[in-house]
Amino acid sequence: MRPVAPSEREPVLDGLRGFAILGILLVNIEVMRGSGWLVLSAGGKPDTFAGADAIVQFIVGWLGATKFISSLAILFGGGAALIAARSLHNGESPRLLLARRYLWLSVFGAGHMLLFPGDVLFLYGLTGLALLAFVRLRAPLLLAWSAGLLVVFSGFSMAFTAAVAAIEPATPLDSGQPSYADAIDALRNRVIDAFSNGSFSDIASAQFAQAAFLQPSQLAVLPWVLALFLFGYALGRAGVLRRLEFNRDGLRRAALIGLGAGLPANLGLGFFGTLAGFGARPELASPWLTLWADFGQTLGGPLLAVGYLSALSLRFIDHGTPSCLAAVGRMALTAYLMQSALALVAFGALRLYDRLSSTSALLVVAVIWTVLLVMCPWWLRRFQLGPAEWLWRSLTYGRLQPLRREL
Repeated sequence: MRPVAPSEREPVLDGLRGFAILGILLVNIEVMRGSGWLVLSAGGKPDTFAGADAIVQFIVGWLGATKFISSLAILFGGGAALIAARSLHNGESPRLLLARRYLWLSVFGAGHMLLFPGDVLFLYGLTGLALLAFVRLRAPLLLAWSAGLLVVFSGFSMAFTAAVAAIEPATPLDSGQPSYADAIDALRNRVIDAFSNGSFSDIASAQFAQAAFLQPSQLAVLPWVLALFLFGYALGRAGVLRRLEFNRDGLRRAALIGLGAGLPANLGLGFFGTLAGFGARPELASPWLTLWADFGQTLGGPLLAVGYLSALSLRFIDHGTPSCLAAVGRMALTAYLMQSALALVAFGALRLYDRLSSTSALLVVAVIWTVLLVMCPWWLRRFQLGPAEWLWRSLTYGRLQPLRREL
């Protein structure tokens, strides 16, 4: 098998992937900009936001948290289906090729943790390996597995949330686990010192220490991510992703349902802000509001993500995919890594860690977006693949892939 040539790519899918990659930075910036997430993880109270910061937190929590990561997971599963379909069409088994692809993605993820402790590539790589068990299933059975995993995971998550919400939240000193709180506090002090006064090696070491704390909790949501992979894989198996322009009616229905039901389903997350998944609990939180937010994270997020992807697909089909956004999607792995690298420069090299508010951190987001939207088209005018994509493909296929464009 050979990789997909640039001329064979679907620009609508590339545009959707670019949208998801850029959107993820809106959520990740809260972990990148300071140590607030560590305070929450240790059982501390969330910051009290006012004015513009309160608005930003509400909007990103409502419209961003879990939505972009859900979008990327669905698209990731769809991409796997397109690769598997080409293998099966050629009379080959897709499992070995996909296994190499996901193993190398896990390696990329482990390295990326030095740049950003909240890396998802490692989780995606492991989830992709779990996906191998489903590669030959038909679309209806894949959808059944996806729905079953989402419902079961959401049920367990909401039951746990209800049990925790019924107990008055304790401060770290009253939690019965002072050693845990002390360990998190020591980690926070180490991170702040590294970003404020340390060398690059100090910062990288602190990043990896944060990743060692954060990654186990991310791996706990592997069944949820697998459910989204399976949903995207089912769309690919059904042939929907290869002929989006012939599925306008289905896309309209999906957009109406996804946006119409997803927006109110996620509204509870707005009260918890961007860091809802790290234990944020506002003063007004009741058990019902907490369950509403948890529902948004597990089921509402994917629902709204489907609404986003469907509405954007219709827009791109009818009016064309913005070339700069499609370029980011074609270089999704490179763009994701670059986002973290550029943010690390801002918060590490420029010593802005723990110094910017939620609102001012959006200026960093805007600068990074601008760099990517300019750099990716410039690069693809000269090369067929992004540098990370070229390395990933070369490792996956076991031979160096062509990089420069033929003039």
